Amino acid sequence: RTESAKKELEKQHYAIVGSHSAVKTCGWAKNMIRGKGGCYKLKFYGIMSNQCMQMTTSISCANRCTFCWRGYKAPVSKEWKWEVDDPNFIFEKSVEAHHQLLTGFGKEEHSPHLYAASKKIKHVALSLTGEPIIYPRINELIKRFNKEEVSTFLVTNAQYPEQIRDLEPVTQLYVSLDAPSQDL
Repeated sequence: RTESAKKELEKQHYAIVGSHSAVKTCGWAKNMIRGKGGCYKLKFYGIMSNQCMQMTTSISCANRCTFCWRGYKAPVSKEWKWEVDDPNFIFEKSVEAHHQLLTGFGKEEHSPHLYAASKKIKHVALSLTGEPIIYPRINELIKRFNKEEVSTFLVTNAQYPEQIRDLEPVTQLYVSLDAPSQDL
């Protein structure tokens, strides 16, 4: 991670955690705090968007897909090449960063009870940018979320079948099977 990449992410309202993780407030969490409804997880599962933290354990990805909606094109690598931050550090600093990003909602017009409830994280979407499953200690972090009774929604591009096979139980696993052509 370069200083310019960090600045680019921060400009897009990401909070960088350690050397390879990041947190960003989901638009649906913002909407729910403002009393404007939640994401599909509310409709399908009853999950309150204001209590969901969006993060990644790796701002790096194995691809640079032209259709990726992320505003930041992550560094590309198919193998882990960086320091490995401690999962407890990632958990604690991500929660702190999430709360810090929500601070401004205490000053604007919103639903006070939904803002107050947002301080209790009950769900995490491991899908922000990059490929979270390549973090070498992902299972330890998932265990920590499970211990804290935080449901886990993990999104992966399925390029790491061994990591998927060996993954600790998550609440929901989203697998994207994207390719540039139908044959691939």
